[in-house]
Amino acid sequence: MSVEKNFDEYLSSSVLFTIRKESIMNINNQLLPYISFLTLTTKALQINKTEINYLARLYIYIAITVVLLLMTGNASSARIDAIKADMQLNEAPLLNVAETDPRTWLKRGTITMGGAPRGDATPTWWKPANLTYKSSLSWNAITPWFVISPGVDNAAKNVRVKVYGITLHVLDKSTNEWKRFDTGSFGNPTWARNQDYSGGGTKFFGKADSRTEPDGAISYKLNDDSNVIHGGSPMLDITKYIEPKNVAAVFIQLKTQLILDNPAGVDDRASAQILINVAADYYPEITSKISDFSPMGYAPAVGTSRFGLVKMEPRNHYMTTIDPPGTPKANSEYLLKGGGVAIPADQFEANILDGKIW
Repeated sequence: MSVEKNFDEYLSSSVLFTIRKESIMNINNQLLPYISFLTLTTKALQINKTEINYLARLYIYIAITVVLLLMTGNASSARIDAIKADMQLNEAPLLNVAETDPRTWLKRGTITMGGAPRGDATPTWWKPANLTYKSSLSWNAITPWFVISPGVDNAAKNVRVKVYGITLHVLDKSTNEWKRFDTGSFGNPTWARNQDYSGGGTKFFGKADSRTEPDGAISYKLNDDSNVIHGGSPMLDITKYIEPKNVAAVFIQLKTQLILDNPAGVDDRASAQILINVAADYYPEITSKISDFSPMGYAPAVGTSRFGLVKMEPRNHYMTTIDPPGTPKANSEYLLKGGGVAIPADQFEANILDGKIW
């Protein structure tokens, strides 16, 4: 048997140089240029397998392995940091939202019902006439949503916000596995309307200006009054994926990009200050309606992310029911009795680094 074959068998069986398949498969797209560089470099060297020194080949394998693992770790760490940051303060003040506005979710990430889809996890101030909705019964549906808002310094007019790639994962506490819900092949939103959150209330102004882009994504344009745009995905049946009582955490992400409304017009994207958050609501059943909660005019949220800036390059925005320092949680009977609506950030990090979401 040749030295070369002995070396390949040694390398494939060695504990030191065994690379988990799933770790390599989970390398972020941004690492591909580096991998291509390594491939080109290897070809340029014109390594002759029959002549290369055994030790030199070993060094090459070690170097490539270390570089790939380091780059994978750095990418995962950066994304974890971004997820934590998206549950903190807004990146800029929103237009028509005063500093004294008591609605915390318009200023930062919040957790309301969190990882507890049940009636007694609704906020104490949420009081529907039908008290069944305040019981310990499970809630069986969830819907992701977002709000696009101009910032106080927005000056752009010829811009649209492209929103796509909505994904929703739920952590199963019985198996510690993430369940990905079906939000469509592109993860596009399916509804959006103009709203006004100023003055402490909510007013509706019809459907938002939406457009399907050449890549299949949906984009939105703020109206002349700079009202916010509230949109989202259809309601999803939790029970198709997981027992509601086994929900431990919820993780949602969407992608955005600032594009031109009129490609032939003035490119004023540099003067834009438009922000977006991502969130979700629970519902008792997939057939439930807001009117069921009368006199309440809304469903309690799972949680909301901060409002992050939409940029000219594609960007991810995240909401997750983790407990980094400072993220406020709504009071509820369930929480006051010792129930948990969030998991520690380090538990989320340890779990998500296992590659079960991306």
